[in-house]
Amino acid sequence: MLSKETSSEIVSRKGWLRNTPPSFRSAVLKRCLVKHFGAGAPIYAIGDEPGGLYGLVEGGLGVSIAPGEVGPYTAHFAMPGAWFGEGSVFTRQPRKVGLTATRPTTLLHLPVHGVDEIVCDDPDAWRLFGLLALDHLDLAMGGSDDLMIRNHVKRFVAVLLRLGDCRVATPANDQPIEVDLNHEDIAYMANVARTTAGAILRRLEADGHVTLSYRCVGILAPDTLRKMLRD
Repeated sequence: MLSKETSSEIVSRKGWLRNTPPSFRSAVLKRCLVKHFGAGAPIYAIGDEPGGLYGLVEGGLGVSIAPGEVGPYTAHFAMPGAWFGEGSVFTRQPRKVGLTATRPTTLLHLPVHGVDEIVCDDPDAWRLFGLLALDHLDLAMGGSDDLMIRNHVKRFVAVLLRLGDCRVATPANDQPIEVDLNHEDIAYMANVARTTAGAILRRLEADGHVTLSYRCVGILAPDTLRKMLRD
């Protein structure tokens, strides 16, 4: 299991905290607790009471929503460096999204009282917590824009890249990017039939761009997939 020190280093290299001042980052990490979850374990559910922020250190998270007549359903897959929970911290209202560990997962948890302590010491810290909300707004706008792509293959590829956190750039390491979702989940997110999703994935696998396994898609060639969107 990862230590508090190692966990803090990981979330400081990527995502929201990386873009905040060192003093604020230190104040957040000092108040965080390390928590471990097994595959399939719920972190929190839609409608739960506010419970602070969660930062993903290791593993994966399925993000579920229920915004209208249907749901809840999985709408996103989160990779290490992602943080969630700011909405309920701001409003002190029930959670609007749910998080579930898709594999053994390590999280840092900043309780609500930890947020309050930071803001009490520095009221301007709200602006830095607000950056997390803007990150999620950017993610939502990017996802909405991808769903406007008329070509169903390109739309599917764009969604897959977003799920792997490589829609814009490829991570520095050479490891396969594993997205812990089944074909049906990704098909729903890309607004294509499950059979269509399966056919696209098999073609991408045959071309050496992805690997397929049970409830997991490994992205091997994100640069090539992004080029497909431009061609």
